[in-house]
Amino acid sequence: MRGFPPVQIFLLGLIFGLLAIPLVRLTTDYDEMATRHDHEMRGQASDSPGIHATAQPKKVSTYIRLRFAHRPLTISLKQGDQELAEKLDLSVSPVEFQSALPLSPDGNELIVTATWPEGTPNTALTVELEPDGLESRSETVWSTDATLNEVLTFLW
Repeated sequence: MRGFPPVQIFLLGLIFGLLAIPLVRLTTDYDEMATRHDHEMRGQASDSPGIHATAQPKKVSTYIRLRFAHRPLTISLKQGDQELAEKLDLSVSPVEFQSALPLSPDGNELIVTATWPEGTPNTALTVELEPDGLESRSETVWSTDATLNEVLTFLW
């Protein structure tokens, strides 16, 4: 027994309409929720002390780890004019130490400089930062001709 085509088309349209309404609401709510979340985060950032564009970023105790495959002669890790890697024992990898870093919402730029003995092949150096209360971030850079001079940007 065959059904009546106009009734089948009507039922198909009804089912499609019933399914389309929740789909539209789900996708629309997601966009509105993401926009609302962005506005709330901007409001919190502007209301929070220490995060204003004119204020100095808050210093956070940060665990720093330097990994290398070949032992370097020297390593320098600077943020601005502040040397972070002072008096390190480079005989073991990884080298681990703590420092207080001023974390900026625009990101932190660290200048990494390292030298290796002559004849050392191009090698990798990984810088890993783990601030208190935030996820760890790492960057790996490669040396050329036994030297390394790079600017690394870390965002949280």
